[in-house]
Amino acid sequence: MSRGLRAGGRLIKRLCPALRSAAILKLCGVVLLFSGCISAGNFESLRSDVNQLKREVYAQKRTVTGLKEGVGSLEGKTAKVVTKESLEAIRNSQEMLYDQLTGLNRDLQLLQGKFDEKNYAVETALSGNKAGMTELKSRVEEMAGEVKQLMARVQVLEKKFDALSKGPLVEKKAVKKKAPVVTEEGVYRQALKTFRDGKYKKARKQFEDFLRRYPDSDLSDNAQFWIAESFYKEGVYEDAILAYETLIRKFPKSDKVPGAMLKQAYSFQELGDKNTTKVILSTLKERFPKSKEAKLAEKKLQALSKNAQQKKTH
Repeated sequence: MSRGLRAGGRLIKRLCPALRSAAILKLCGVVLLFSGCISAGNFESLRSDVNQLKREVYAQKRTVTGLKEGVGSLEGKTAKVVTKESLEAIRNSQEMLYDQLTGLNRDLQLLQGKFDEKNYAVETALSGNKAGMTELKSRVEEMAGEVKQLMARVQVLEKKFDALSKGPLVEKKAVKKKAPVVTEEGVYRQALKTFRDGKYKKARKQFEDFLRRYPDSDLSDNAQFWIAESFYKEGVYEDAILAYETLIRKFPKSDKVPGAMLKQAYSFQELGDKNTTKVILSTLKERFPKSKEAKLAEKKLQALSKNAQQKKTH
């Protein structure tokens, strides 16, 4: 966007010398009338050409005025909050403005060529005839005033573009960042990080989302285990028992099963169901005798038995 505005500014700077050249050529061509004379027929022809050129200058002046209004409107838009839609509209307006400036430059070049031709015609035609000099002098003075006004307008427009190109513009279009590649392991690790940060409810939702997205993943049993663990950490032991049971039944060959059985037994103990606790711990020892969970189960069984004996003693 800013590049388009600066390009527009540079184009206006190129247009202004063209307008000056056109105006100066116009004056020079007519001023030559003072140094010679012209026939009545040639005079009428030249006056017609001058009038035609004047109309073309007026047309270019209207175009410049329109461009100035377009720049003012565009500057107003840049002061507003930029949205995706407004950025697109501003870009389209900028392209249209640049096309108009390009066309104006082309038209002014053509106009300058016509001035060159008419200047040459005046120099050739004027050979000493001084008839109509008074009228031409008056006309030249009138046209000089009009050209002066046109030049003043062009200078104002040039300053406007300079200020706009140096001032704050529309924010640069944000560079689109590539969205991070979402992978199965990445989703799992993010959920596990959330769990370790102590955000158990949020972690549980992330693991559940993982299971929905990757039901056949090799990490599915792990995800189910951490769902059960989140309930256990929150002290919701009934839901923890059910979640551990889902892991045990759905993934019987998982290396997480011994841990799930151990924590399931702990959950029953927290609920005061010591008999079920002992049954699960004994089953764990039988099924996975060499596991570290089996050793912990043995210690827990011994502790429970010791506590039971102490109660009987008392």
